[in-house]
Amino acid sequence: MRLRHDEGTLVHLAYNAGVHPAEDLENLIAHLTRYAVPVRRKLGVERLGVGLWLAPAVADHLIADRIELVRLRRSLEERGLEVVGLNGTGGRHQEAPGPDWAKPERYRYTMALAKILAFLLPDDVQHGSISTIPIGWRRDWPADLQAIANRRLERLSRELRGLYSVTGKTIRVGFEPWPGCVIETTEQALERVGGIDPEHLGVCLDACHLSNGQEQTGDALRGLARAGAPVVRLCHVHDHEHTRGPAGDLPSTQPVLQDTMTALLSGSVNGSAHIEVESHDLSAIKKTKGPAALVARLADELDWTRRSLTALGFKLAA
Repeated sequence: MRLRHDEGTLVHLAYNAGVHPAEDLENLIAHLTRYAVPVRRKLGVERLGVGLWLAPAVADHLIADRIELVRLRRSLEERGLEVVGLNGTGGRHQEAPGPDWAKPERYRYTMALAKILAFLLPDDVQHGSISTIPIGWRRDWPADLQAIANRRLERLSRELRGLYSVTGKTIRVGFEPWPGCVIETTEQALERVGGIDPEHLGVCLDACHLSNGQEQTGDALRGLARAGAPVVRLCHVHDHEHTRGPAGDLPSTQPVLQDTMTALLSGSVNGSAHIEVESHDLSAIKKTKGPAALVARLADELDWTRRSLTALGFKLAA
């Protein structure tokens, strides 16, 4: 779903289709038919954005067989769906993190996703986004592993520039800070990757992380502005009224959405304005209440975000 501001900024609004992951292409297309198409119809739009999670085996399959990649793109177009972003966590299933950035498998998987995304991007879209893990999974991340990770990121940067020269598509990789990892805050993300390639490597902002006060939105955005690093994606945007934690309602992500979009509109922060709806309890809804309940919830979450953007002056774009 695309929304455009009077000042010209275009937002791509999607939902994280990893909530119904598939570990082969047949099931991926079947899930999109079963869930994404009904969500699009409920919203009354001709085009809906989906953020795909591709298992490493599926990514390898698509890279090896261009006919299958063409088939996926056509399947999306026929269903009124578009992809401008991929989930690059890359484990055996969507919730598993996969190898860290000191491992060659992480680089190969991410670069495969970049090539796939460059092909899947609609012809009139120039920027794609890939979320990735926060470097590694240990607090005691030694300097030698960071040095290896740095070399892989520098290589990734070179390959992404090369991909742009061939395809004309800019694919950005965003590191999403997570508690307990090498990168826990936006500041740490900028320290680790901010100086490598501001055009292709940036940060995925987690709206839930910011709304819970684990990091201040203003500080995060000011840090990105100073570094010139892009907001690759704003994720985990959701209607907090439908989400309850152990202590009751979770804080609203709406202020984070407003602050981020204001920063993008003002030009203080650069990025491709990709927003992804993802609520942590969606998988449980499918298991306990069935597909129809999940479709209804996804449509509600997207509609809430659409209305929040409309309040900021955005209008549905063709």
